[in-house]
Amino acid sequence: YIDTLELINYKERSVLLNDKPASYFIINFWASWCAPCIKEMKSLNSLQEKASFLRVITISQDKTLDIAKKFFKKNKNKYLEKYFDKDKKVLSKFSIRGLPTTFIVNKDYKVFAKVEGIIEWDSKQFINWLNEN
Repeated sequence: YIDTLELINYKERSVLLNDKPASYFIINFWASWCAPCIKEMKSLNSLQEKASFLRVITISQDKTLDIAKKFFKKNKNKYLEKYFDKDKKVLSKFSIRGLPTTFIVNKDYKVFAKVEGIIEWDSKQFINWLNEN
């Protein structure tokens, strides 16, 4: 259970995952140097735009917050929640072999699925699958 997961936003303020409940959380670990991460960002943004019942949380693994901010300024993925994992504290709470890795979490803050690599997050198949779980 990750209800008290502490995230650092782009204003360098600490927030807890449970500060803003949702039916589902899509927690995506990414970096601006990771080509597959960049490729899937557009579909994550589109998913968040389409599905108000969930929160898409992106957690940058870049070396500095400035690098992550520049990526989003350039790519304008405005619907995503953006966080930075400064000391890799968030990463240490998850089992990750590479980027991108995404965890799907239910409203009770329990991880019930993990995706290593990219998928089309905004596809009808994924949204239907999510609604069935």
